[in-house]
Amino acid sequence: MAKATVSFASGERLEFWAVGPGAVTISQYGETLWHVPAFEAHPSYYSYHHREAGSVVVEWDWPDAFLWTYSYDPATVAKAGIKLWEFSTDEILIRAGKEIGSWLRSDPQRPRLHFSPCRNWMNDPVGLCRIGDCWHLFYQFHPCGGDWGPMHWGHATSPDLFTWTHMPVFLHPEQNLWRLGATGGAFSGNAFQDRDGSLMFFYTERLPAYDLFKGYREIQKIARPDRRMIKAESISIVLEQRPEGVEHDFRDPKVWWDKASGAYRMVLGASIHDDPAVLLYGSEDLLEWKYLGPLYRAPPFFREQGARAVECPDFFPIDGKWVLIMGLVGHCDPDSGRHNLLYGLVGDFVDDRFIPDSDALQLLDFGSDFYAMQSFATGGRQIAFAWLFNWEFRKPAGSPYSGELSLPRQLSLDARNRICMRPADEVEEALTHAPLSSAEPGRYVLDDASIDIRLNGMLDGTRITATEAGQLSFSIVVEDQSVSVQLPQDDGSIRYAAAIAGTTDLRVIHDKGIVEIFADGGAVCGTRRNYLNVRPDDLVILSKAHVSRIVLKAL
Repeated sequence: MAKATVSFASGERLEFWAVGPGAVTISQYGETLWHVPAFEAHPSYYSYHHREAGSVVVEWDWPDAFLWTYSYDPATVAKAGIKLWEFSTDEILIRAGKEIGSWLRSDPQRPRLHFSPCRNWMNDPVGLCRIGDCWHLFYQFHPCGGDWGPMHWGHATSPDLFTWTHMPVFLHPEQNLWRLGATGGAFSGNAFQDRDGSLMFFYTERLPAYDLFKGYREIQKIARPDRRMIKAESISIVLEQRPEGVEHDFRDPKVWWDKASGAYRMVLGASIHDDPAVLLYGSEDLLEWKYLGPLYRAPPFFREQGARAVECPDFFPIDGKWVLIMGLVGHCDPDSGRHNLLYGLVGDFVDDRFIPDSDALQLLDFGSDFYAMQSFATGGRQIAFAWLFNWEFRKPAGSPYSGELSLPRQLSLDARNRICMRPADEVEEALTHAPLSSAEPGRYVLDDASIDIRLNGMLDGTRITATEAGQLSFSIVVEDQSVSVQLPQDDGSIRYAAAIAGTTDLRVIHDKGIVEIFADGGAVCGTRRNYLNVRPDDLVILSKAHVSRIVLKAL
């Protein structure tokens, strides 16, 4: 058995996920305080609560058994965050505070501007909220590996949407799904602050599932946080029964207080008789919910093009209108070959009916890596994050984590009532800028920093090409009143493009393989994720437009 001496604060907690073979013992003054004689053959969660400050001896015999391990002091975790533990054959390396940030930045492949988990799998942003001056980000998290698995809620906080403090896992599945050989767990949902200021989180629990495409059961719950916002203190089931015609897809609640009806409202993603749909529910007390009917039902062609259901619906008022945003899981656009797309509608919400201004859906992002977007209102703004992933291209083997979030975006409507997204004000406030050095006109030398390029004026004929050691990192072309983007993995079978007729503004942000494009005041956006040649050293910009060439220094 290997052993190490570790200091614990009074009340400090150790939490970890482990899989056999292996064992662990914690002792003090020669007496055993806590002992797991043998880890289970499947991943399981373990926790130890240390009562009095002092040093203990930790003994273990199989370092690879520990899949995700951290400790924290409940009294100080809000400011200090968790301490990351890493076991080896002869020591425990513990990182805390700024050491965690330095370790994350030491990964040359990890984006610097975009949020990512310390380790393992992350997908949808969930439970977004702001409490005082502190931003809270929750996210779908699988603590036991770099692939999707039983869902938990990870948690991080920030004063500025860029400097993140990693917190303990907030929500767990209601039972050990690995033991069952099943998937499921704590799926997506939203933060809701009631009129009395009380905060709660609505979310979907997928009960043990053995098929990813059918036959599963999804129910809706409320989780109320403890006084320190560390863990879900109480969890209640609020909705179990599905309406007629709704099968297994029944998830991702968004809850709000509706002034017009004087009651609470909730939307859920689902399908009705195989047509993707958004369902509307009402409640007087947040506990008993009544089905009010479909808020939106997709036209049949979506079902014919592979869409199985709506997921991650978002519904909110902005600029005097109501906006519905949704993903259609399984859908593939036949014209471009793109999947994983996000759509929006703008209209009015009257007497519990959503009346779109037009039946034509607005495509919110012409890439395929901006999905499961969640937004929330704060300080008179609608702030959103999305998951940067499309299931087709994966992180290279050996990466300690998988999954990033988009830059925070600020939503608005333009004069034509189009949904617009642009980088939130915090993007400008948090980053230091410096000009790129120019090797020759239109050609710039990069030094491993993130890039922010802004063009204004005549865009037709614009070409932006970034390469690493002569190999393509990304290329953006504006021609024939269209903007398109190409990455190294593209073989031409899918076209990533959008119309920008008459547009005179274009912004491109690149961060270690993440490309985010904003044009036409944010009415046109395109997001792509690439894992090849993510550190370009050469940039060529050919354009008739005025070019603001800016490099973002590392945070």
